Amino acid sequence: MNDKELFECQAPDGVYDHFTAELKRYMDEGGRIGNISVAALVLTLIVYYLLKRRPVADRQTESILKLLGAAYKDKGYRAAFWTIMRESSEAMPEDEFFAAAPGLERRVTNDDIDELFAFVEYEIIRYREVGERERLLGLLDVCRVRYRSADIFSHLGRLKKEKKDVVPRHVAAAVNFLKQYNPESIKAYLDRYVVGQDDSKRILSAAVYNHYLRLANPDEHLLKSNVLLIGPTGCGKTELIRRLTSLVNVPVTVTDFSGLVATPWKGRNKEEALTSLYLKAGKDVELAECGIVFCDEFDKIIPSRRYSRGGDINDELQGQLLGMFEGTVLDVPVKEGGGSEMIQMNTENILFVCAGAFEGLDKLVKKDIDKAGIGFGSEVKDSDEFELNSEVLKTKHLVDYGMKPELAGRLNAVSVLKKLDRDALHRVLTEAEDSILVRYMNEFREDDEVELEFTEDALDVIIDRVMDMNIGARGLNSVIHEMLKTPMFETPSKEGVKGVRITGDAARGISGPEYIF
Repeated sequence: MNDKELFECQAPDGVYDHFTAELKRYMDEGGRIGNISVAALVLTLIVYYLLKRRPVADRQTESILKLLGAAYKDKGYRAAFWTIMRESSEAMPEDEFFAAAPGLERRVTNDDIDELFAFVEYEIIRYREVGERERLLGLLDVCRVRYRSADIFSHLGRLKKEKKDVVPRHVAAAVNFLKQYNPESIKAYLDRYVVGQDDSKRILSAAVYNHYLRLANPDEHLLKSNVLLIGPTGCGKTELIRRLTSLVNVPVTVTDFSGLVATPWKGRNKEEALTSLYLKAGKDVELAECGIVFCDEFDKIIPSRRYSRGGDINDELQGQLLGMFEGTVLDVPVKEGGGSEMIQMNTENILFVCAGAFEGLDKLVKKDIDKAGIGFGSEVKDSDEFELNSEVLKTKHLVDYGMKPELAGRLNAVSVLKKLDRDALHRVLTEAEDSILVRYMNEFREDDEVELEFTEDALDVIIDRVMDMNIGARGLNSVIHEMLKTPMFETPSKEGVKGVRITGDAARGISGPEYIF
């Protein structure tokens, strides 16, 4: 499905003819469409709505998928497409195509929408490059099932009836989670604790939601949405996972991938991540097989193209990760007492979230953009002016960096996190719920019933020092702790202290903290 070509058709007739031709091609290759006219009209209406009623930024496959999902009828949806069409008809009463939407709504069934999703999947597979294709197929599955939420919840009832009230625990847990959360509410939760990085929060929220859809609907064979987060130290990658850990009802484990070697080389192997997940699940294999593994420092297993001469041990490790990420049964060592035993774990339903700094990737991407002479990249002379982002990063860049193409294809959703600037660090300190500043304030309040206060000047000093350290938000704790060493030592010994104020001079070490009695 070529977005550019599709949205160049400004009139409904042109869009309709385009879809009719593609639907016929689809049927010639074995696809099933009950009524080509109805199918083409539904898709035309979606595209026409995006052309007439939505900004240019929304004219893309993602919007088509979401609107197609909202076209399901009587399935417990929240944002009905047909209601949107009626509103469009009222807003544009002279538009004959919108006026015809109610008649089309009466003809469309949920089976028609199911068939259209199968057709769109066929189109995505035909036209998309590997990384984009996998990302859109994952989104397609989310949209296809999300708007049939009534089916998800009734699935549990059917299982109870068929299996005499014996329901797999992971299915029950997944259904319960889906009753409470959707991608928007998951992101809203992350917004409370992580400042900015909206693209990464959206991708991660959709991946977690899709993870639960897969668990709740095992017969749907939905695609797994493994995630790759790329960003410098201290930009929020680990914090995102830490916050998800307290939200989800499946085990989450963090494994440092730096230093891992291919099995059976002596050292830390990939199975270590599964061992950790098994222990986090209380040695419950069934629960562990539905968990989430955060692969930190993932870039450390990528051999640099500049130094690798083939046969690299990390290159071998990447090959072994293919099956683990996609889904396979592995022997996992578990130490018990003085010895160890092997258990088997199926990774098919484990969500893998990989993260790393990928130093030098930005220069590789910038060089590629400069060479192509497209967009703003051709005008960038100084590498310091170029900032890597999700829009310019392609799968080929990860492959050029040293990642196996097959492994890059297993990481369906890729997002680039931005380096935290002064404004972002200030927001981390003052806006994030449960920030490091709030934790120190709570410590003073709970231990000695003392109110801790930082002046704006003191916050500037903190940010200056953290910026000099160049490790992002990770430097906040050490800098603030150093400033609070004196009041943490003196406050318990001072009677009648009600507050401690850290001024700019105190933060610089020119004066001591101000005690308020």
